[in-house]
Amino acid sequence: MHPSVTIRGVAMNDWADRPDTSEPLALDGPLNAPAKLISESRPYSGGDQRSTASVFTGWDAAALALHAANLAAASGARRFNFIGHSRGAVECVMAAWFLYAYGMPDIDVRILAIDPVPGPGNWYGILTQLPPNVAEYVGITAWDHLDIGFDGLVPRPNGRMTGNHQRPVLGDGWQHLADNYQLKDPLKPDAAAAQPTGYRLFASRGRHGTVAGIATSDGKYDYSKVSDSAARVPHLIYRLARAYLTSWGSEFTTRSAVTPSVLQLRQEINLDHAQFDAMGGGALRDSVRPGRPYVREISSISGRLPWNTYYLEDVVGDPPYRQPYPVTAARAGKGWAHWTFL
Repeated sequence: MHPSVTIRGVAMNDWADRPDTSEPLALDGPLNAPAKLISESRPYSGGDQRSTASVFTGWDAAALALHAANLAAASGARRFNFIGHSRGAVECVMAAWFLYAYGMPDIDVRILAIDPVPGPGNWYGILTQLPPNVAEYVGITAWDHLDIGFDGLVPRPNGRMTGNHQRPVLGDGWQHLADNYQLKDPLKPDAAAAQPTGYRLFASRGRHGTVAGIATSDGKYDYSKVSDSAARVPHLIYRLARAYLTSWGSEFTTRSAVTPSVLQLRQEINLDHAQFDAMGGGALRDSVRPGRPYVREISSISGRLPWNTYYLEDVVGDPPYRQPYPVTAARAGKGWAHWTFL
């Protein structure tokens, strides 16, 4: 059994008790990464990496993804299970591309992405497309998070998931590896398309932080607002993540501390949903303001254009009538890839 490794967050340091420093990143191998990627990553290796600017831009994401990919390559493991939240989830996809392109294309990667959010700027093709070495992908998107700059990412299934045997012609430079390999958009409608294999999308109540473990009534960081009602979502996501990781071969040395079953948690979330409604603007999401300001936006489209997004409610289909996910009167359509409502 190979031990797990934790990678620090964008614009963060490693340890709470050493707040002004971080460990050096593994940049020089064993993967054969291009010199430009390595040189661009070095400023984010070691020292004090706390940065307000990087919180917004996420410039160090590529460095952290290369670090993760090199650690995976050096481990000797014959399969890799990646799990991440926010930009960490995006880095899982980037790390899979670096493994594929720079020396280990034949080892399977499985990814559990919890509310992946690249942030503003250029969404490179290696964000919006899964590489061929990804055997399974599970994506979870928070329904009630509406903050500007938090458009959710839904990467496109790769060829092995859809029966498309096209192999990518890698682009020049790490940013462009997947520019020539943007496959079928899972958020566009196509009633005749077969469902991808090894590719699951989930919608969950709560905010961006709720799905990652924050159990407060507003999904923010005030401990005085910890709520048993809100805690059911992080408990459910934990149960879901642990189940997938176990099925992928990860071994846990301690038993789960979450005692309610998945079914019980899902039932209670959908019966006691007032706090989640309030997180996203109320039980009714229609507005007199233009557009749909109380609806999450997501995308699977590479590039810089900020309007290349979809309304989440338009790609998931109608929520089951027993699961009161708030939608607007304008909700319509469905993407071809199926979503499950938690």
